[in-house]
Amino acid sequence: MEDRISIASAMTDDSIPVKGLSKRQLQELCHKHKLVEKINSKELKSIVLRERHANPLKSGQVFCTYSQIVSFHDSNSSEVMRAHRYKKPDGTLGASKMPDPLRIFIDGVIYKLEGKEKSRTNESPAV
Repeated sequence: MEDRISIASAMTDDSIPVKGLSKRQLQELCHKHKLVEKINSKELKSIVLRERHANPLKSGQVFCTYSQIVSFHDSNSSEVMRAHRYKKPDGTLGASKMPDPLRIFIDGVIYKLEGKEKSRTNESPAV
């Protein structure tokens, strides 16, 4: 029993590998794992974590559009993706009509959006 407790207490978020990817690489990973299709088919459940009205001048979206950070969970309630999206007053998605991935959790690895200064690399994800 002590072994389980010590192992459990030693496992923190630091034990999960994190790989930084560019915006394009995250979109490619999202496409490769068909996450948008899973969202559209309701295989992944969406939970809005934060939302606020988007500034129409900065976002290019219509008045009363929400800027949202959304978490998408599988049937085990595990987060698979965290993304940004614009939700227009009529309920449709604005901009690209798809969520922009910020983090993707696949095979025990967290792939996250790199900072702007790092996202200029042309590396492909090794997934």
